[in-house]
Amino acid sequence: MLACCVNLSAQRIRVQGQITDRNGKGVPNANVFSSEKKERIDMSDEDGRYSVLADKNASLKFTCIGYEDYTVKIGNKQIIDVVLKEAVFALDEVTVISKVKNKVVPEPTDIEIKGNYFHLKTRVPVPKEMFNSHRRLILQPSIYDVTEKKRLLMQPVVFDGEDYHVSQKRMYDYEPDRDPLNAYVRVKETSTRQGDVIAYHDSLYIENLKHDYRADVHIAMENYRNIVYRDSFSIARGTVNPLRFLEYKFSAFSLTDERYIPKPIMQLRDTKGEVNLTFLVGKASLDDRNPRNQIELNRLNSELRAIENNPDASLRSFHIVGIASPDGGYENNQKLAGLRTDKALERILSQLDASTRKALELKSAAQVAPWKDVVGLLRKDGLVKEAAEIEGLIKQYGERTYRLNKAVKSTSYYDKILSVYLPKLRKVQYTYGYSIFRSLTDEEIKALYRQKPHDLTRFEYYRLLVTAETQAEKEKYGKEAIEAYEGFTYAANELAVLNIARDTPDASILAPFVGRSAPVELLSNQAIALLHEGKYMKADSVLTLAPAGTVPADLEAIVLAMSGSHEEAFERVASTSPLNEVVMLLAMKKNEEAWEKAVKLNAGSAKEYYVRAIAANRLDKIGEAILNIEAALSLDPSLLEIARIDGDIIDLLPEEQKIKNTLEK
Repeated sequence: MLACCVNLSAQRIRVQGQITDRNGKGVPNANVFSSEKKERIDMSDEDGRYSVLADKNASLKFTCIGYEDYTVKIGNKQIIDVVLKEAVFALDEVTVISKVKNKVVPEPTDIEIKGNYFHLKTRVPVPKEMFNSHRRLILQPSIYDVTEKKRLLMQPVVFDGEDYHVSQKRMYDYEPDRDPLNAYVRVKETSTRQGDVIAYHDSLYIENLKHDYRADVHIAMENYRNIVYRDSFSIARGTVNPLRFLEYKFSAFSLTDERYIPKPIMQLRDTKGEVNLTFLVGKASLDDRNPRNQIELNRLNSELRAIENNPDASLRSFHIVGIASPDGGYENNQKLAGLRTDKALERILSQLDASTRKALELKSAAQVAPWKDVVGLLRKDGLVKEAAEIEGLIKQYGERTYRLNKAVKSTSYYDKILSVYLPKLRKVQYTYGYSIFRSLTDEEIKALYRQKPHDLTRFEYYRLLVTAETQAEKEKYGKEAIEAYEGFTYAANELAVLNIARDTPDASILAPFVGRSAPVELLSNQAIALLHEGKYMKADSVLTLAPAGTVPADLEAIVLAMSGSHEEAFERVASTSPLNEVVMLLAMKKNEEAWEKAVKLNAGSAKEYYVRAIAANRLDKIGEAILNIEAALSLDPSLLEIARIDGDIIDLLPEEQKIKNTLEK
């Protein structure tokens, strides 16, 4: 007997794995049945994982609402991963037939849009002939995005018979939270002789309202061992959203608060000055009899003082060269030039502040002017013959300065050279360099942008944006500015303004700048962009960040209306146009009043005929509704694409051929 037990135990093995769909995503709440006991032995967790003890000769059957059943033999496999295929159901329009005894048929309904939320309301009659105390009914509503072929699950309903519910508790050792579906369970409380009606209402956030949608319900009923009934229905085709015809257009808002306009940042630019001073013959002292010296010294003193007293400027360098005339011995002349340099530095720099002198880059040199400089001075004064003679002597004696000096002194015009031209060569030349901070001109900014765009400051990018000659140029500057400088509010807002102006708003531009401290113009522009993208709830959230009374009233009202606050926005939106008034009344389901206003619309536009058809159809004025929708489609055939997904109109549309004939007429 013990051997038999050991053998039986050896036949059972632990099998586990993951249940996924064809995209590799885990399938939660999938049932795992054993062919050994023909009952459910586990349910997958939120990641689709399961773990069971089963006979290795048995098979496992995997079932889940919305997927085809899948059965696999265990053999000796302890890891069994399963890929479930989505079940393909023919989803027909539902017609409720009284006293249906062999089906659970949800009532048809509409997908109502409020802001970005899809609201689904329906009732599901459960015939008494189908349901008893030992069964569980699971309803899984979903919104199907026809455009993207993507299913979005809504909150399920789990309807348990009393005995089934007790069995579930026992299965989970009276720890109901272990049941993944426990949060959705409702227990049948009516008499077993009565049928039940399950009321359902849930909402789902939808990002893109321009897609085509329908509402489906997958239904499964099971007992302790098997799924005894399965079906799927399409309960709503299209969406009810009259606000798609609300007319509005807003201009973008530029920033006016100077806090967001960058302050000028001065660039450091180098500048040079130059002065010449003359000296007495053979001496290191300045020639004070020369009025030019005093003029030069006064100018130098004035310039250096101005630089020193300017907080935006700084004296950076002082370069000086002392020059002696070529007459006399070269070494003595060189020494004299050096003395002149020292004397000039002492006289000039003594007037500067000690800290300024300390920061200076000082360079000095001493040199002897060559005789060829005298040749240049003679030729300048028209003494061509004399210049040619001196030039000849230079060539004759070359670097033998003693012989050259003696030969020049023997010329008949040497006295004139001595008195007129040599004093001009006895001088000190100096240059001083200083840097000054100043704002660049617009032309300098553009030049800097062409050469070194990465060196531009926020203010210089601001000037580029202000002076841009084309929209394309402005867009280029704006994109580069926010890439170069994080948090560049002005540039980002200008880029947003540009996109709104050409009707291509992009909410991603301003998204990083949204917050309570953001300027109201920026928040308004972001709301406009979000409206354009159909993200109405986000637009409303953005505007709540602005101080009360600062947002333009029309923009605030439209955002409120589109995000679902119809009553609050009605008066302001209705005042913008008769068509908008009708649309708002339809959104508020004031259908009688909407019809009264709609028949008074007399402009005869396609949209006006369309909204009139909605109002008529809601009041079961079918003839009026058909006439108006035909008029709308005749004036604007593109409205057919909207009509095909419009829950208010879709039942008025004939077959495709009839539509084609109508449009051709």
